Amino acid sequence: MKMVGCFTLILGRVKVGSKLAKIVRQKLKTDSFKGVIFDLDGVIIKASLDFGLIAGEIFGSASKKPVLEGIKELSHAAERKKAFRILEKHEKRAALGAQLTPGIDELLELIKRRGMKTAIVTRNTQDSVGIILEKFHLQIDCIVTRETAPPKPSKEPVLRACECMGLNPHEVVFLGDYEFDMLAGERAGVVTVLLRSSKESTSENADLEIDSIAELVEMFF
Repeated sequence: MKMVGCFTLILGRVKVGSKLAKIVRQKLKTDSFKGVIFDLDGVIIKASLDFGLIAGEIFGSASKKPVLEGIKELSHAAERKKAFRILEKHEKRAALGAQLTPGIDELLELIKRRGMKTAIVTRNTQDSVGIILEKFHLQIDCIVTRETAPPKPSKEPVLRACECMGLNPHEVVFLGDYEFDMLAGERAGVVTVLLRSSKESTSENADLEIDSIAELVEMFF
């Protein structure tokens, strides 16, 4: 990786220099991209789900596996049903108390003015997404949740979002804050942008890495 301006550019796993970075940045400012997919938690809204706490309530202790994957491995249907109720309780509470990530409202407005399509791809539920969209009066063209497609890191929800927007993967940018986002996007063939955080500071599957939404606004517009 090489630091270029205010962002890190990665192409696959190959280090690239400022000349290619300039080309990519110019591409972001043109109409080459027709749509943007957003992760929900940590991108549209500030991350607030405590998965350690959720895992403790469901499994009785911290789990090395992500909560969704851990629930699916529970032996009995009744256990899985109870576990999903606990998870959904936490998700709904987080949605009701959610705060927008700084700069996301400006980015969404600029994307709308540019005539681009938008989608949310999340491991969360339709109900939680609905609460957030209504609370902040957000207009998103396509919503893909764990109820409508296999969850990330599968490529399926990303491809479904592209199909919903009527776009080819190479016309789409996926903004996420977690490795599962980058994996899903890379597998689907979209341009992946990692919003870095203390939990996910880099990814080999990210095409771009940024530290704030404001950086992406500057690159796009």
